[in-house]
Amino acid sequence: MKKSILFLFMSLFCSVVIAQNKLNLSDVKSLTFYGIDYSLAKVYGGKDTGHQYWTTYADINELFIDKPKTFSVEKRLGIPVDVISLEAVNQVNKKINPDHIKITTSTYMPTAGQITEAVKKLPILSQEEKIGMVIVALFLNKEENRGTYQFVIFNTKTREIIEQWTNSGKGLGIGLKNYWGVSVYNAIRKIK
Repeated sequence: MKKSILFLFMSLFCSVVIAQNKLNLSDVKSLTFYGIDYSLAKVYGGKDTGHQYWTTYADINELFIDKPKTFSVEKRLGIPVDVISLEAVNQVNKKINPDHIKITTSTYMPTAGQITEAVKKLPILSQEEKIGMVIVALFLNKEENRGTYQFVIFNTKTREIIEQWTNSGKGLGIGLKNYWGVSVYNAIRKIK
């Protein structure tokens, strides 16, 4: 029994050490930022329709172009962003069925496997091996005034996830673009 527990502990320890030997964020010299993928996101609460959310997703992504100093992942990460390329997320977001955006439960959360699959499905045209970053929107909870987002840094060729973490941000303002844009801004501000 003791040998089994020791073997399990050593296996877990070795897998953590191996994972830490992968590309570290301090090794990343620059990245391509792809914006927010809303393909997994669900919305709970509020009066706005799924169609209204669906038409707003591209507008929220445009904030990275229109207000680059305010919506700057570069500033928070300390890693230069070579390019902001919204084409891939815009393609994915256009395919979302607006009728499936709103839900009636406040306990929704996509799985790690779904997030990995979303990153793999991003239609990135370049086959060059680069470092990319995408924000995967997970849950927009109007009742709690909170948007939850997965920040994913990955290899653009292999789609191997290098690092990921979840941040949430409080929404504020009038209109869907402003309200949920502020939640993205507040989630970005929590990057350390």
